[in-house]
Amino acid sequence: MRCIVHFSGKTMAPLKLIVSAAAVLLVSAAHAGLTSKAFSAHYAYPDLTTIYGSASATPSTFVVGPGVETHFKVEGVTDISADFSDTSLTLVLTTQLGAPTWNDTSFNGPVFDRIAGGPLDIVSATIDSATTMGGFDASRVSFGADRIAINWHGLSYVDGTRVVVHFTSAVPEPSTWALAALGGLAFLGAHRSARGRPRRPPPALAA
Repeated sequence: MRCIVHFSGKTMAPLKLIVSAAAVLLVSAAHAGLTSKAFSAHYAYPDLTTIYGSASATPSTFVVGPGVETHFKVEGVTDISADFSDTSLTLVLTTQLGAPTWNDTSFNGPVFDRIAGGPLDIVSATIDSATTMGGFDASRVSFGADRIAINWHGLSYVDGTRVVVHFTSAVPEPSTWALAALGGLAFLGAHRSARGRPRRPPPALAA
């Protein structure tokens, strides 16, 4: 739907400001991804609350942007690269071992905790067909307002195994303030137009 409003005179500058502010708020409301959010990373084992001392993440904190965000090193034999996009996470495992299996404990995998950038609004996770870790499904991905966790306990992998997860975020309603501003804009335009029209004199009385 197109809305064309004509303005003139002194109302132009303030109305431009209203349009600009409304546009910024509407764009902000429409974006709900992972880009620019900051996370800390660690490897949890044998449960989600325990940071595994024989694994490390470098860097341990990062901001989501282009390229690989961090690398995990587990027991000196397996490296895991973590690459976030605005809506996905790709993990690639390289290992010196033949075909190892992650120990089957309550939790065994990388954890990402949000530390800045606003709460996560993820509502679902799906596994991309590019995933090559047998048995890995969406039930192994947990998420909340501040955390994404990947649990591959009991699963096997080889050098080059890949896990790709897509996240769906809630799409917020357009900002109420922005809609009100646009409504005010339309009202001012109509009011200005009405004021600019000359008044027609009343008809002459019949003789």
